Amino acid sequence: MIFYNKRYLTRQIFEIKKSSLKIDRKKMFDAIEYEIPFDYVNNKIKTQTIINNNLIITGIFFFVFSFLFQLGENDELTAIFLIIAVLLIILPFINRKKVITISTLDGNNIELYFNNKNKQQVTDFANEIISAADNYLLKKYSKVDRALPIEPQLENIQYLLNRDIITEEKFESLKKSITRD
Repeated sequence: MIFYNKRYLTRQIFEIKKSSLKIDRKKMFDAIEYEIPFDYVNNKIKTQTIINNNLIITGIFFFVFSFLFQLGENDELTAIFLIIAVLLIILPFINRKKVITISTLDGNNIELYFNNKNKQQVTDFANEIISAADNYLLKKYSKVDRALPIEPQLENIQYLLNRDIITEEKFESLKKSITRD
């Protein structure tokens, strides 16, 4: 499945493959293409709105400076600082970034941008990524093979339990089928 995602001058193409997620990200001056194996994808998503706090703090400083200049005779400078302060305080709220993040074990977090119109579509795709990763790991690590040693198989199903891919009941069921003589 291929999913297109963009925010301003950043364009992303996500492709769910059999064992990985391919990401092609293009910005104004750079581009990167890479794959994240499903073994590295965590199965939790975080939805957040990010605001540039530095601009707000800078705007507050300009606001304070406008009051300092008001004490003197520079009315034009006071007005300029006040206008800059208002713009710096309003701009971060207009330009806030809404993002759904799926963390990964290698630090290359998967970021999907959304707005109010496409939030459900982006959330559904994020859930598809997690579902594809969980299904891949379930197929890979839940196989029971009597010819293989018991310990590695128990470690595999413990890994699935620790990642919340299987329930405690499923873990016990797989454990019994592995240790059964």
